[in-house]
This record gives sequence, structure tokens and C-alpha cells, in this order.
Amino acid sequence: MTEKKQNTHRRLPICTLGADGHGKTTLTAAIAKVVARIGAIHTDDDGDFEAQHLIHHPIREGVGITYRSIAYETSGKLYTHIDCETHLDVIKMLISGSPTIQSAIWVVNAIEGVTPDSQAHLRLAHQMHLPVVLPFLNTGGISKEDELLDICGQEMRELLNAYGWEEETTPITVGDALKALNYKGNSITFAQWQPIVDLVFTMNRTMPAPIDTENLPVIMPIHEIVEETKDRVSVRGEVVQGHLAVGQAVDIVGKGDRIKTRVLSTKGDEVCVESEPDWLSVGQVLCPPKTIKAHSEFTALVYLLTQEESGTHIPLIENDRPDIRLWSVDIPAHLKLPEELSLITPGDYAHVNLTLDLPLVMEAGTRFEVKKMGVRIGFGVVTGVELSV
Repeated sequence: MTEKKQNTHRRLPICTLGADGHGKTTLTAAIAKVVARIGAIHTDDDGDFEAQHLIHHPIREGVGITYRSIAYETSGKLYTHIDCETHLDVIKMLISGSPTIQSAIWVVNAIEGVTPDSQAHLRLAHQMHLPVVLPFLNTGGISKEDELLDICGQEMRELLNAYGWEEETTPITVGDALKALNYKGNSITFAQWQPIVDLVFTMNRTMPAPIDTENLPVIMPIHEIVEETKDRVSVRGEVVQGHLAVGQAVDIVGKGDRIKTRVLSTKGDEVCVESEPDWLSVGQVLCPPKTIKAHSEFTALVYLLTQEESGTHIPLIENDRPDIRLWSVDIPAHLKLPEELSLITPGDYAHVNLTLDLPLVMEAGTRFEVKKMGVRIGFGVVTGVELSV
């Protein structure tokens, strides 16, 4: 493995959350400026984050998000820091998992306080089970004695506690991101830089180690049945995490009973396993014995594509029957919306309950697509599962 690939695997992907105009990009640029003094910027340019070009990253065909990205290292920890352009970009990034985010910094401007968009980001981070969300209260130029800081800080703390992030591991850092960014000197003890330094030290102390999917238990969905004989079946698929080896014991899970077998051979994306004909089908998954399970009922965050993104304008309503596309198969599902919603309109998202006609392998974090009348109208991510097989 090359050094560049090793470093990529060691980087923790994080993002900035918060309402538009609250200082997310300014704070990210200030972090880059401070880290350039106390750590290292891993980029080909001079580390000027604000000057970097916006990236339009495709999530699916016709669907994308716009963001800036910077990689840096401090105290031996490596980060890839994503800063989205708009509120909707944040929503689409978190739900689609492209880019994947494993922790975050939540920015709130003291003058405006916690807005609905800001709270929505924190709620999404909670539903996505992000282990660490570090809060930053951006003073926006007001004095430290202003009571607005206390009011806003208390509101942030109450929300963080409500979503399970305790004060010991998520202390609120208070500072002025713009003044930190505009500082022209190079003294690390400069007063306006101190909150940024404190935030970086808190990141290094509390942020988790990055997840390397190559070290996780293997998951290989079956995309195609290639050949079947009396006692063996060759299938084609994609190893989405982990590794497969000849002789390895595996379970075939999904769409019915769990099948216990072993790997006979591997060649590229083709795997041969011990099995009777007609036992395996597209949509099942190879995994280590007694690990991942199939589920019929689950909760999920679902985003509906806009007409510009999908070419259609189809909403989802209570008791709807969309198809869920997962592991190359479409399975009909029954949709239950939250009590306060009667429908999800294109360009919006919601936390919903889904029941599949057949159980499929999934766990919290599994991504899928939503279809109606054969048309892809949205995508989603599993947030919780039950009734395992």
C-alpha cells in the first residue's frame, strides 16, 4: 500500500455543521491557518482554505453537493475537513454518505442563536450516530460580557445534552472566527487565536480514530449469479468492506433463511461458494458467520430528489408503497411518516419507518435508493433496525 493511501485511511473525515451565514467556512479557514502553525496542512497549495475552489461532487447521476475540503495533521492525528456550501448540501452529504462523515464541528452564531436549520443539522448528526460533535459558539464580534453569549451557550448545551453529547466530551468553545482568520501575525499565543487552538486540542483529545473499512468484517452483496452446478455456485459482486479468502467460512444472508457455506475460489469480482443450485439469488450478501443480519423493519432518513435532480416530481405520502433498492434488488416497502407529516415533497427529507416485503441485510449506516413507478426519486440511510433474521 502506498504512503498516500495509508494516510487516506488514517484520516478522520469530519465536517462543519450549522446554519448558512453562521461562520462555518470562516471557522474552517481559521482552523487551517492555526494548524499551519502548530501542525501541517496536507495540500498542494498554500493552505488558504477560503481561496480554494468549490468542488461539485456527484452523489448519484444528476445529483451532487458543493463543498470545500482540506486535509491537515496536528498532534499526530490526520483529518479531512469538509465544509459544505449550503444547508441542503449538508443534508444531502449526511444522508448520502458521500463524502462519508465520522464526526463534526457544530458552529452557532451568537447573534442569531440556534436556528431551525442549525438544530436540524444537530438532530441529523444524532440520528446518524456521529460519535463526536464539537460545538463552537461564534461570537460574531460581540463582547464576552454580552448576555447573548450565555443565553446562546445554554441553548446549545441543552440541545447537545438532549441528543446525548455530554459536556465533558463536548465542551463549548467560544471565540470569534473572523478575527482569528484576519489576524496577520504569527504568534500562537495571540488572544484571538486561543479559542481556535483550544478547539484543535479538544479535537485531538475527543475525536475518534478513523474507521478503515478494509479492517471490518467482510460484506459482499451478490449482484449476479454466474454459474450453478450440483454443489457449487459462482457469483459476481462487490466487496464493500473487509476481505474474502479461499476456505473462509461465510453466511449467505437476506431474502430468507441464513445459509452457511464456505468460499471455494476467488477471481476478481467473482466468487465461488459451496451451495446447491437455486439457493442463492441477487440481493443476498456474503458475510462472516453470525455477524450482520437481515431485517424487514427499520428506521431511515430519506431525502427526495428535486425535479432538477430526478427529472420527475413525485412525493411520498403516508402508507405509500415505494421500492427500496439495496444490493442491486428492488424490494417493495410500506412507508410510515412521522405524526407531524402528511407527505415528503421533492427537495425535502424526513425520518421515517419502513417495512420491507422481504428482509435484506442492513445495519445503521447502510445506504439505499428510493424508487416509485420504476423511477429513482430519492435516497436514504438506515438509522435503526429491528426484527432481525
